[in-house]
Amino acid sequence: MIAPVFCAGRRERVKEINTNTLLGIDTVEVNITAGKDINIKETEFFHSRTGVRIGRITKRSGRENGYCMSICFPKLLRKDNREPFTISDSIYLDAVVCEIQTQLMSLFKTNIKDIYVKSVEVNATAQLKNPKNIKPIMNLFSLMFVQSEQKGHKVFHGENNTAYNNVPLSKNIFRKIEQTESLHTTRMGHCRYSWKIYDKGRELMEKGKAKEDKGILRIEQKISARGLKYIKVPLRLDEFLVSNNIKKLVEQYKQEFKEFLRIYWWSDKKERFPDCLVNTIVLELEENKGQPLMVAKIHKELLYIDIDIFKRACLKFYPNKKTALQAVRRVKQSQAVTYHEKTIAELVQIFRAIIC
Repeated sequence: MIAPVFCAGRRERVKEINTNTLLGIDTVEVNITAGKDINIKETEFFHSRTGVRIGRITKRSGRENGYCMSICFPKLLRKDNREPFTISDSIYLDAVVCEIQTQLMSLFKTNIKDIYVKSVEVNATAQLKNPKNIKPIMNLFSLMFVQSEQKGHKVFHGENNTAYNNVPLSKNIFRKIEQTESLHTTRMGHCRYSWKIYDKGRELMEKGKAKEDKGILRIEQKISARGLKYIKVPLRLDEFLVSNNIKKLVEQYKQEFKEFLRIYWWSDKKERFPDCLVNTIVLELEENKGQPLMVAKIHKELLYIDIDIFKRACLKFYPNKKTALQAVRRVKQSQAVTYHEKTIAELVQIFRAIIC
């Protein structure tokens, strides 16, 4: 659902946001110091009442003794984690604390007051209005990472280029295009946090929890113990599990997401990243004497993301609007490139939902 909103009290025209964007926490990692009589292999553990898998236990590496326990908070309430544990879910914190205490006593014979938080995941999860836009949005994020010159990690796979559907299979040509699945930054903010952006709908589908990719975008921040100390959130687990701390984590996420946008969306501090893409196509139109189809093929990866990039470039390059729109129409009718529409507009609506 998309709804209009006034952002940050500014007196300006009404802007739309994606109202199907939820903010909250997901997995909390805790460190457990166990006695010599405790010997647990890496294993999953399940909710004592519902039977839902709620986490995993791993042995701490190196000189560190004990275990690391990953607890998926949304699964303490629901069957999966397609939605985060939100501020409104805080009303169930007593039940959450009770279940965690049950697990700790059963597995480690220890008390929640003796357990300390290692890291916590805070995220914004958005259901797209057009699920097909999730793929071009992920590819757009990938280009943003490249342009920013920030180091990161990418997971991708190859998909068939539909532009070659009519080319006989007997012809040995390169038919695949790269499709980004997830992006992960290195630690940022003096090692306080890192970011991960991924196609949550695809993840649910691959795990057999959905029949198709329903277009769910997740923008996740993993906050370290140092980051929690920085915003004065207590590390002791029983003190951590307070509704005010959930609110504090969400508010801090919003503030640091603005910094994320400053680095990746406003990389030159003057124009948005899509403006950079528009300017690139305008340059190609100038160098190729305004031949729209040729330029569209050169930058087919940009049209795949959003043909509005090409349209804006044409409106800047050609002397009148009619000629520009004819050029766009010609490219669309040629079927020489695969394109999506309104991708960037939908992503911007998610950005507004997060920070407003």
